[in-house]
Amino acid sequence: MQYFYDFVFKKSRISLILLVLVAGFFIVQISNFQLDASSDSLVLEGDRNLRYYQSIKKKYGSDDFLIVSYQVKDDLLNSAQIQHLDNLKKDLQAIAQVKSVTSILDVPLFRSPPISLADLASKNITIGNGNADLMLANDEFKSSPLYSNNLVSSDGKTSAILVTLKDNPVFDKRRKQRDDLRLQRVNNELSKDELRRLKSIEKQVLKDTTLQTGLQAKTIAEIRTILEKYRDKAGLFLGGVPMITTDIISYINNDLIVFSLAVIGLMMLILALIFKGIRWVLMPIGISITGALMMSGILGFLGWKVTVISSNFFSLLLVMTLSVTVHLVVCYRELAQLNPNLEYRDLIKNTLQRMFKPCLFTTLTTIAAFGSLLISGIKPVIDFGWMMSIGVSISLVLSFLAFPIIMILLPKAKVRKFKTELNTTYRLANFVERFGNHLLVMVVVLIGIAGFGVSKLSVENRFIDYFKENTEINQGLTLIDEELGGTIPLEIIFDDLGQYYWFDEDLRADIHKIHTYLENLDETGKVLSIDTLMQILTQANDGSVLSGFFLNVVKGQIPEKAKKYVLNPYLSEDSGQLRMVIRVRETNKDLKRNALIQKIQTHITKNIGFGADNFHITGMLVLYNNMLQSLFDSQIKTIAAVFLVIFIMFLFVFRSISLSILAIIPNMLPSLFILGIMGILNISLDLMTITISAIAIGIGVDDAIHYIHRFRAEFQKDGDYLATMYRSHASIGLAMFYTSITITLGFLILILSNFIPSIYFGIFTAIAMLSALLANLTLLPKFILMVKPKI
Repeated sequence: MQYFYDFVFKKSRISLILLVLVAGFFIVQISNFQLDASSDSLVLEGDRNLRYYQSIKKKYGSDDFLIVSYQVKDDLLNSAQIQHLDNLKKDLQAIAQVKSVTSILDVPLFRSPPISLADLASKNITIGNGNADLMLANDEFKSSPLYSNNLVSSDGKTSAILVTLKDNPVFDKRRKQRDDLRLQRVNNELSKDELRRLKSIEKQVLKDTTLQTGLQAKTIAEIRTILEKYRDKAGLFLGGVPMITTDIISYINNDLIVFSLAVIGLMMLILALIFKGIRWVLMPIGISITGALMMSGILGFLGWKVTVISSNFFSLLLVMTLSVTVHLVVCYRELAQLNPNLEYRDLIKNTLQRMFKPCLFTTLTTIAAFGSLLISGIKPVIDFGWMMSIGVSISLVLSFLAFPIIMILLPKAKVRKFKTELNTTYRLANFVERFGNHLLVMVVVLIGIAGFGVSKLSVENRFIDYFKENTEINQGLTLIDEELGGTIPLEIIFDDLGQYYWFDEDLRADIHKIHTYLENLDETGKVLSIDTLMQILTQANDGSVLSGFFLNVVKGQIPEKAKKYVLNPYLSEDSGQLRMVIRVRETNKDLKRNALIQKIQTHITKNIGFGADNFHITGMLVLYNNMLQSLFDSQIKTIAAVFLVIFIMFLFVFRSISLSILAIIPNMLPSLFILGIMGILNISLDLMTITISAIAIGIGVDDAIHYIHRFRAEFQKDGDYLATMYRSHASIGLAMFYTSITITLGFLILILSNFIPSIYFGIFTAIAMLSALLANLTLLPKFILMVKPKI
C-alpha cells in the first residue's frame, strides 16, 4: 500500500492521465452497448418446450405478428371506409420488412351471399374481389365462428389488420442450431469442440438479434408513421408481441437516459445541501458517473446485452459507487475537523487507510450477494449477477484511485466546523437505549406480518400491467383484448389424430367439447380450431351437421385460398396433428397463467379422456410462464445461498461467530419486509423485481460492516458498549444516513417512469435502503448491547 500512496502522491498527474486513458477506452465502447427485450430474453435457456414451440412455428407460421385495430364510429363497410382501409393496407404492404397484410377485404366469405356446399369450390367471395354483398358481409363478420370477436368485434365497429413481418431463414437456422446445442449442453452431451461451436454460434446469434431488433424497431416506427396519417377516419392502435418487446426496449432506454440524469441531478442537490461545498458534490458524482459509464462500455466491448432483468444496473452502479465515495468524504471531513493541523497528504492517506478495509469487505459481501444469482439457472439473472459483481469491483477500485488523485491535485479544502452527530442518528441511538425491548417486540410483529405476505407471493403477472393506463401501448392492448378476442396466443397440439378426424365422429365430438370449454373460460377470448370449420360447414348445410363421408367430399371442394384460413392452420394430415389456437385476455385481472395451463390440461385428460402424452400445450404464454415459475424457484434458492455465503464472509471479516450471527439477523429483514409488502399488496414477482432481494441484502450488509468496523474502533477507547454505540451513531452513522437518504431519494425518481416494473424497482429499492439503514442503526446495536459479544 505504501508504494501505491507514494506513486499517487508523487506522480499524481501521471496517475490521472493513466486513469483517464483506461476509463476513456471503455467509455468509448458505449456505442456498442445494447438492450435486449426479445422473446429470447423472456424464455428459459434449455427449456424443452422451446424446441417444440419452434417446430410448431416452423410448421404453421409464427405468432409474432402485429395487430392494427381499426375502429370506426359509424359503418365499417361503407364505400368511403372500405377505400380508406384499402389505402391503409396498401401503404402498410409497401413497407420493406412487411411480408403480408390481411384485413376484412381479403378473407373468404361464406354467407355473403350464402354458398351451398356444392358451390364451395367455384365461388371465391371477398370484399376485395367486389363480389360480396356488404349488408350480408356485415352480418357474417359479427356472427361467423371464424371472424366474430376475432377479425371484427361483436358490434361491428372494430376490425383487426394482421401485419406479418418478414423472417430471415438464415437467422432462424442459426437460432435453431444454438437452441439445439444449448439443450444438449443442459444434458451434458456436448464435446469440447461442440462447446466451442456453440459459443461461436451464440456470438453470431447476438449479432443477428441486434440487426433484427433494429429492423423491427424501424418497421414499427414506419407503421406508426403511416397510422398517424389515417387517424382522420378511424381510431388506430398497434398491438402484438413484436410491438411489446420494441416498446419495452424504448421505455428502458428512456429510463436509462432520462432517469439516470434525474437521479444524478437530485443526488447533486442533496450532496450540496449536506456538504455545502462544490468539491464534495462534483467529485463523488463524477466518480460515480465514470464508474457506471465504464461498466456500460465493458458490456459493449464484450457484446454483453442488457435485458429487462438487468436494465437498472446503471442506476445501481451509480448509487453503489456514490456510497463508497460519500464514506470517503465523510471520513476525510471528520479527520480534518479532529486534526486540523495534519499534513494534507497524511489526511488523505489516513482517510484511505481507515476506510479501505470496511469498503473492501462491503464490496466482497455485495459481490457475494449478487454472486448468489449465479445459481438461479436463468441466464438473464446469471448475467445480472455477473454484471453487478464486476461493476461493484470497478466502483471500489475507481473510488480508491480517483479520490486521492483528485484530492492531491486540488488545494487543501477548508472544512468548516460541523456537528459530528446528527439529531436523527442521536435519536435512533437514544431509542435503542430507552426502548430496545419494545423494538424487539415490534420486529417480531413485523416479521409475522411479512411472513404472511411472503406466503401470498406469486409470479403471476400480465404484460398489460407493465404499462400505465394512459400510454398508447396499454390502450391498444386493452382495445384488442376486449374487442378482438384477446392478445397473447396459447396453442394446443393433438398428435396422431389428424388423419382420423374426418371419419371418427367421437373424435369430432371430443374436439368440439374442448373447443366449447375453452371458449367459455373467463381468461380466454377467441378460440380457433378445426371445429371452427365444422361450424362454418354446418351453417352452409342449413344447420345440419355433416357426416364423415360427406365431410371428406366437402373437404376437397374448399378453395385453396380459403384453406389457408380455415383448414391448414388447424389440421395437418401429413403430421397427423390437430391444432387449437386460443387467445388469452391480458385484461382479465384474475389471469393466472400457470393455473390456466393446469386447468386446461386437467380438463382434457380427466373430463375428455385424452392421455397426457397425446397433446401438448405450447406458445409464448407457456414459455413465459416457465420462466416465471423458474424465477420463483430461483428466488428461494438464491436467498438461501446469499445468506449462507454472507455469513461465511462475516466470519472471515469479523473473526467472531457471535458478531457474525448478530450482523446477519438484521440484514435478513429488508428482503423479508420487501417480499412481505409485495405479497400483501398482491404485487407479483417479475423479471425486474425478482432481483430486489439480492439488492436489499447487498445494501444491508454494507451498512452492517461499516457500523461494526467503526464500533470496534470506538470500543477500544473505553470498553463501554453504550457509549460506543452513541459514538458510532455520531460518526459512521452519519455517513450511513447521508448515503441512504441520497440513494433513496434518487431511486424514488423512477416513480415517474411509464414502465411499471421500473416504478416498482425504484420504490422497493428505496424501501430496501431505508429498512437496511434502520435495521443497522437500531436492531444491530440492540443485539450488541444485549449479547455484549467480544469486540
